[in-house]
Amino acid sequence: MRWAAGEWRWVTLVLALVCAGALLWAYYQRRRALAKFGDESLVRALRDGAPAGFRAARGVLAVIALLLTGFAVARPQGRARTEVLSRRGIDIVVCLDVSKSMLARDVAPSRIARAKSELRRLMEEEPGDRVGVVVFAGSTMEYPLTTDHESAQRFYRDVEPWNFPVGGTSIGRAITAAHEMFRRDPLSARRSKVILVLTDGEDLDGDPIAAARAAQGEGIATYVVAIGSTVPEPIPMYSPEGRMVGFERDSRGEVKTTRFTPEMETQLRSVVDAGRGQYIRPRQGEIGIEQVRRAIANLRRAEIAASQQTVYDELAGWLLAPAFVLLLVGSVFVPERLGRKASEKPAPRPARKPRRKKGVL
Repeated sequence: MRWAAGEWRWVTLVLALVCAGALLWAYYQRRRALAKFGDESLVRALRDGAPAGFRAARGVLAVIALLLTGFAVARPQGRARTEVLSRRGIDIVVCLDVSKSMLARDVAPSRIARAKSELRRLMEEEPGDRVGVVVFAGSTMEYPLTTDHESAQRFYRDVEPWNFPVGGTSIGRAITAAHEMFRRDPLSARRSKVILVLTDGEDLDGDPIAAARAAQGEGIATYVVAIGSTVPEPIPMYSPEGRMVGFERDSRGEVKTTRFTPEMETQLRSVVDAGRGQYIRPRQGEIGIEQVRRAIANLRRAEIAASQQTVYDELAGWLLAPAFVLLLVGSVFVPERLGRKASEKPAPRPARKPRRKKGVL
């Protein structure tokens, strides 16, 4: 058993001792007064019944009731258990790179197709989290935060690089768009917030480090998954109907390639450092969604730990009930004074003889 307000135990003990001392002092003062008045046995015979035992019983009951009430105020508690007070969940905005370089096939069947597939698995794991989506190349398209993960998947499932009039890879714009999505949503203020960026290239427009730092200023962590191999990989070219028609070529007619360079890794690590998140670099041929899954799971555990507390059973009622009973017994069933029995009532006075008037025979 524990005491939530243990200091009241000592206050209660002091008060009980003071009350007990006051009752004893009153008892001895009464004895002294009786002794001064006359012979104690005679004085008791003259008094209308007030037994000292009854007074003592009332005093003892009152002191015990005071002790029980004081200990109840100290809040005794027992049997601890852990309860989740409020499950807030996590808000995740996924920033998916859909630039042309994501069509590379160093990750089967392609970087973008594999990323979409792995994202679907990630969303299905925790239906309680809200998910928003920002697909980006040189510009962005957004889907707001929702618990309807199927709708979010339908949004990004059919987005392809040729849906964007502006090419390139603007990570800074994507992070800013995700940040603004959180700002517009009033529910996000009470939830853990994460921006998850899946990309294979360096930022060609804007300042992603400043964007991540601005988001972190409002409690939003930025996680980056870097996709792509360090070996040059040709970029496929597709028709508007989605059929591969060759490879992308530059102005000189040479096949365009993509590869993950040390400069790209340095920049992405700087973004993560500014966003207080985590940098994930998967192995060759993988997307790295397993590392993302573990990172999100750690966030969920931290969120649950922050919203749970140890709860104890309150035992004060087990003390207040007998305290009330003792006060009731002392005030109702233990009388303060007793009347004399019928046999002890004094004999009636003899009737006075009428006085004769003078001059009357």
